[in-house]
Amino acid sequence: MKRITRVFHNWSVTSKFVGVFVLILTVSSIITGVIIYVQAYNSAISQARSVMEQNLLQTKTTIDEKVDMIENISEIIAFDSRIQTLLDSAFINESFQLQDYRYNVAPIVDNIMRQNTYIHSIHVYMNNPTIPEIFELYDGFYSMDRIRGDGEYVRFMKDVQNSTDWRGLHLENLLTTRPDVKAKADVFSYNRKILSGRNNEVNGLVEIEVTQSVLFQPLEDANTEVGSVLVLDNNHKVASNNNTPLSDAMIKELTGGMPGDNMRLNMLATVGGVRSIVISVPLTGPDLRLVGVFPVSNFVDKVNQSIRTSFMVLIAALIILSLLVYYLTVKLLSRMKVLLKAMKQVREGSIDVSVPVVWNDEFTQMALSFNHMTTRIHDLVETVYKSELLEKDAELKALESQINPHFLYNTLATISWVARKAKAPDIVKLSDSMAKFYRLVLNKGNSETLVANELDMVGAYLAIQKFRFEDRFDAVFEVEERVRNCYTLKNILQPLVENALIHGIEPKRSHGTIIIKAALEEDLVVIRIIDDGVGMPRDMIEDVIAGKVLNTRGSGFAIANITKRLQAFYGESQHIELYSRQGIGTVITLSFAARGMNNV
Repeated sequence: MKRITRVFHNWSVTSKFVGVFVLILTVSSIITGVIIYVQAYNSAISQARSVMEQNLLQTKTTIDEKVDMIENISEIIAFDSRIQTLLDSAFINESFQLQDYRYNVAPIVDNIMRQNTYIHSIHVYMNNPTIPEIFELYDGFYSMDRIRGDGEYVRFMKDVQNSTDWRGLHLENLLTTRPDVKAKADVFSYNRKILSGRNNEVNGLVEIEVTQSVLFQPLEDANTEVGSVLVLDNNHKVASNNNTPLSDAMIKELTGGMPGDNMRLNMLATVGGVRSIVISVPLTGPDLRLVGVFPVSNFVDKVNQSIRTSFMVLIAALIILSLLVYYLTVKLLSRMKVLLKAMKQVREGSIDVSVPVVWNDEFTQMALSFNHMTTRIHDLVETVYKSELLEKDAELKALESQINPHFLYNTLATISWVARKAKAPDIVKLSDSMAKFYRLVLNKGNSETLVANELDMVGAYLAIQKFRFEDRFDAVFEVEERVRNCYTLKNILQPLVENALIHGIEPKRSHGTIIIKAALEEDLVVIRIIDDGVGMPRDMIEDVIAGKVLNTRGSGFAIANITKRLQAFYGESQHIELYSRQGIGTVITLSFAARGMNNV
């Protein structure tokens, strides 16, 4: 340490200033860089975990919708009165029975298969021994004797507590050969008991098979560029994946921390020696779990690249600032050297010396003092030459010993001020840039938006719902162009359109239409949402307007919530109306004060 101190003391003043400045700036830059990197790294990982979980949940929703559809189809078949009547009746081979069987009952399964092409096969097992199997055409009706020896079916039929059951991945139960069906396909099957309409006994069983590739087709649409997505069964065996390589050892390592059946998982773990985001979501229906493994490196590469770029910028800034400090130090010391030279001349006996006076800083004050001192020395020397000269020479030596610390103190203060001034803008600029970046990435928190934006959001929502409902409804927009630039409260249309779709169009069980109209009427923005759904009775309309929740799906809550928001924002200049007739449809009208972009 003493050796380092001695070396530092032997440096020139310029080297000391530049060295201390570089050291301070380097240390502060490193500390700031580490803090920013850690924050950016954690933020990137947090956002990645949230986004990847949402992607998996969307994939789960798509698979669950297909599972729900299969369960609904089985319910339709099991509770079909024609099938129940057939299974309850004695079949005595009368011509009318055979015709009814061929032309009214048997086509039920075939029609469902044609309408739902993703279903691999449907089998209806009949417990009535008097009903024959007909193989001239594929009809899907078979005797219960075909499955009496299968342990899975026997277990299910003996279970009096459950009337339905999902069966895990297995080979298809190929009962009838069809040209368009490959034998021995891997399928999942859903079984439902068919109860007698007379005595509630089990008269049969309906089995719906769906292939592994069809059920998990949404995995192909999942974001696999940043990781692997696969489906595991309750034994932690792979039921399906998206063609991403995960070895058996990696899967075993992965499943060691899997949660319970109904629990979700979102954590960081090391899989195959790679730090990864592991997300696990249980699926509805079959006892399966959707698992995503996403290496962390795929999400932090941009952060690392940004840090490297920032590091290069800091190095360049450090070099430039160091050169600037060096230049300023040299310029300041050049003035000090003039003073030192003059002092040396005085020390050597030349008392008729003066220093040029420029600007009005500390060096100027020192120059003025020096000039004043030499002038007085010159005056004193003339009166008492030797004695006073010796005395003044002592004063000069004392003054010289005082000047150096004074100079060092003031120069250090000046360099410190320059250093703070030099580095503060970079730090402020960096902070502002980061703040500006996060303001752009996150939600600004505005409660208002343009009508155009609100309509675009509803259009996107309806486009998604049209895909879900398989184009069972049309969406029509009738919008005046001038109303698009008006302002409205954010997210007031989508809940109303959702109500029209769920409570109006969906129960209709046939094709429907939703019309969204927006126009300017005098000084009001008027928006109407019209559907040709099932409508509502008068007492239900009153309950909805009063904000009463009519069922578990929340009907009535949206209108009350939107009414309160409009009242709080627009006061008495807003109005909401609800008109509905059963079997015809519903019209919801919103009106509020028009305020365009030019009035803001």
